[in-house]
Amino acid sequence: MTTHKAGQPPIVVIFGDERFQKADALRRVLERLLPPDVDRTMALCEFDAGRGGEAAAVDFATVADELRTLPFLTDRRVVVIRDADPFVQAHREALERYVQNPAATGTLILECKTFPKTTRLHKAAASAGGELIECRKLNASGAVDFVLGRVRAGGKRVAAGAASRLIDLVGVEQGILAGEVDKLCLYVGNRPEISDEDVTAIVGSSREEKVFAVMDAALAGRAGDALRLWDQVTSTDPAGIFKALGGVAYVVRRLLTAHQMAAEGASISAIAPKVMMFRREAELKEQMRRFPPARLTRALAALAELDMRTKLGLRSMETSIERFVVETAG
Repeated sequence: MTTHKAGQPPIVVIFGDERFQKADALRRVLERLLPPDVDRTMALCEFDAGRGGEAAAVDFATVADELRTLPFLTDRRVVVIRDADPFVQAHREALERYVQNPAATGTLILECKTFPKTTRLHKAAASAGGELIECRKLNASGAVDFVLGRVRAGGKRVAAGAASRLIDLVGVEQGILAGEVDKLCLYVGNRPEISDEDVTAIVGSSREEKVFAVMDAALAGRAGDALRLWDQVTSTDPAGIFKALGGVAYVVRRLLTAHQMAAEGASISAIAPKVMMFRREAELKEQMRRFPPARLTRALAALAELDMRTKLGLRSMETSIERFVVETAG
């Protein structure tokens, strides 16, 4: 079997559902295999197997010839196949044979959505010394770690609370988070730390986040704060009033989910990130104490009736939600 130098695998498979992470992994692999002093026009060949949806668009014999072509002015030739799922499906057996006797100076990089561990190709690639890089979407905890790492890479620090707030505002999509972190690093200039105020200034508050803040205040029993925040929703986005009901119901269902997980034996520290309250364990515990499942179930029923009555024109959405917030806080 052909042997390869350390760090120069015969095959690299980058797979999963997180596109930003996959693109970053591909960039890092290419930088390692083909350093900046290498002329990539002479050492790199790229195909797109997903273009047109035809597996035959990329022929295996052509790929194999490219891999076995001796590199010029470098010690490595790299072939990249993007959206390689149809290519893998069409040429699985040929790929299995290839990785058992790969080109001595070639590396095949497959970028695809799935690469099941149960397949012979996965096992053959691993046995041949290949790199198998899985790129999964982040959960809330992983998103915080990603933000903290991205901030460190930018030479800054960020408080965990500010990182969590950023995630609350923009979600866990890595590409979006990376862009917002980069903007924040530029915004703070020479200051060493990104604050919660910086996050607010750059990212802002979405309508959904304001509604969540209304409910957080109501669930904590702070009726005055809840009404003040609700007034901000109605004054800054009148059209958003009719979309706010979904956010209110989401918060109630989120708390019901927390109770269900607790009943199944999960700890409060394990529950918090699952219900988008990472590092807010004490707050979540207090909400669960004040609102047992039966009360939350009644609240959902009340919201359903509220929705029906406003659609029939029997009630005002604005005043109905305001009344619900007051009753919740009480």
